[in-house]
Amino acid sequence: MTGAFLAIVNMFPISTSLFFGIMFIVLILTNFKMEFYTYHLMTLQFCLFCYTSTFWAINGRYSIDQANSIFQSIICMSIFYAYYKNLKDINILLKITMWSGYVVMFYTYFFYGLDNVVGASEEQRLNSEFNNVNSLAILGAQVIIINAYFFLFVKKDFSILMALPTLGIIGATQTRKAFVMLVAGIALLYLFKELKNTKGSIIPFIKLFIFFAVGIMVIYFLSQTPFFSGLTHRMDGLIASITGKGEMDSSSALRKFYRDLGWTQFKETPLAGIGIGNAHILVWRASDQNTYLHCNYAELAADGGVLGLFSYYIMYLYVLYKEMKYVKIEHSAILIVVLVLIKLILDWGAVTYYSKLPYFTLMTMYIHLDLMRIKHPKPKKIPIR
Repeated sequence: MTGAFLAIVNMFPISTSLFFGIMFIVLILTNFKMEFYTYHLMTLQFCLFCYTSTFWAINGRYSIDQANSIFQSIICMSIFYAYYKNLKDINILLKITMWSGYVVMFYTYFFYGLDNVVGASEEQRLNSEFNNVNSLAILGAQVIIINAYFFLFVKKDFSILMALPTLGIIGATQTRKAFVMLVAGIALLYLFKELKNTKGSIIPFIKLFIFFAVGIMVIYFLSQTPFFSGLTHRMDGLIASITGKGEMDSSSALRKFYRDLGWTQFKETPLAGIGIGNAHILVWRASDQNTYLHCNYAELAADGGVLGLFSYYIMYLYVLYKEMKYVKIEHSAILIVVLVLIKLILDWGAVTYYSKLPYFTLMTMYIHLDLMRIKHPKPKKIPIR
């Protein structure tokens, strides 16, 4: 329900009003009671930094607008938090997220038409008429990763077949971030699964070698098909922009230019930046384009300097540090760790600090931490399973 709601609500011009309207209904139906948890402390401190940056921002109005957007997301997620924190098992929330995500994927087929999705190619990718195609692809990748977690660690069932049409959406959008996210997520899940069972045996390492060898062959085979040709071409450009070798496509070259603008500004204002939401001014001055830097690290480095980077990423590093205590105790902790690592990778190619979906995923992570603290108050003294 929630994942579908977050994605579809962005279709409408009055999405913010619609978002709060539905939240108000949830507030009434769930007998909402506000309680303060670590999630609120972490998210509010970043929101406070965003508001504070108006004092030194090039244009304080931009900082206030972004801070307001983040504050709205925190309020809405706090309502979800109050409802979902009563769950006894995080797998329930993960399944809600997974199946609601699949609903969005099938609605995407209905909206664009099967022929348009299947007929996507290097010259023709899905447009953002329904929703931002990059957001759709990232949601699809996240859903497949959650499904892969259930398949590898919980129960092997036919729900994994739902990943196939979702993979079609990712291919049709040609979103490089989603492809990297998907490959890294599944690889990390399988890596954690096998490394848990080594115990001096060489068998898990042989299985890992076979898994990655087969995975590379599958990726290569898919890259040769017409359906994934556009994504393959864009991936080549991405690799060239990172390594400096090969020919960059125009999109990759432009994104590298944007990142360089952010890092150059960071060198000039390393402590606190030029104000949250102001990085697009750098692009406008350099190219007459009004867009963000397409890299969360460069964006926050330019907007908030070291303080901004710390204020935002401490929310995720805290989760990573705490969850590592539980990875050998609870399988669900492995998924949370993988989602954090993927987030840190994904942010190189996307600006996410003000988007709603990451705050929902972050909420899931902190609810899981709360459950772990209750279930395993002394994790180091619990025997490894």
